[in-house]
Amino acid sequence: MINFKLYFLVFFFTLSACETELSLNSSVDQTSLVVEGYIQQNFPAVVFLTTTQGYFDVLDSNFLSEVSVSDANITITRNDNIQHSLTYIDNNFLDTLNFFSELPFEGIYIDLEYKEDDFSQIGYTYSLQIEWQGKIITSKTSIPELYPIDSVWVQSKEDNVSDNYKHYIWAQFNDPDTLGNSITAYFKKTSNEKKDSLFVPCAISVRNDQLVNGENFPARFARSGRADEEDGVFLPFYSDRNIDGQIKERDIVILRINHVNSDTYKFWRSVERSKNSSGNPFSEPVNLNSNINGGIGIWGGYGASYYYIPIVPDTVIYDKYEDLTLFDLF
Repeated sequence: MINFKLYFLVFFFTLSACETELSLNSSVDQTSLVVEGYIQQNFPAVVFLTTTQGYFDVLDSNFLSEVSVSDANITITRNDNIQHSLTYIDNNFLDTLNFFSELPFEGIYIDLEYKEDDFSQIGYTYSLQIEWQGKIITSKTSIPELYPIDSVWVQSKEDNVSDNYKHYIWAQFNDPDTLGNSITAYFKKTSNEKKDSLFVPCAISVRNDQLVNGENFPARFARSGRADEEDGVFLPFYSDRNIDGQIKERDIVILRINHVNSDTYKFWRSVERSKNSSGNPFSEPVNLNSNINGGIGIWGGYGASYYYIPIVPDTVIYDKYEDLTLFDLF
């Protein structure tokens, strides 16, 4: 839901920060705050803060550290007037957690007191306020109900004859009869030599019910690929297999499906479209949607459902995965 797209967001806003200003000697401060924040049920709110930079600023290995913001005050107020302050997590704290050791940036703020009053719950509205350099940046979101999912299962590729270890994950959705239900979908492989330290967007990671409103329908989830790859843009997950006489263990996947509101859907959809059109000279420019007042980015609420899925043919799973830790936010 976050992190893996932060690089793209910062890069996009860096390029766009001065795209309409051609004067090299301009003294106007065009630095804006880039916000990527979210709150989901039973987890702490997390906010990443960076700044836009000038078009001609050097993008080097220290770039993300240089644009990260560490001097903001962030509060979140629930609609019953309960308020929490977020804590800035610096590199000294990150170094004590192996999970975070590969993140090359700062600017992470977390609600460390979220358990005290069950702060992060479905059905509430959460107002974000950021105080930074004399500015007040605000936004508002809510955590939606979980998207109704009947079951999740593992199914072989339709053209899977010789490579019978290739599979997709499917889910049966029971869409409410209210237009506008939307999801974002991510996965994390937790086994074998290629396990993921962070959640990764599924292929077509942002979806809505425009064509299936009120219906009970199946949906496929795959890894994202390229058209020139062997399996195309929908890369499969792998069951146990024999590769050149060597036994490779199956993937075990945690699938996360987030029910999101309209603002969050529009933002991540515009991010996805911008990323997919990068480098295409014939594509139309895409304006990123934002719900941040006084800044750029997203403050989103996520009704998250998790599923623990061993990639075994014809496996069917009905129960959500509840054995979660703080690290399953990322």
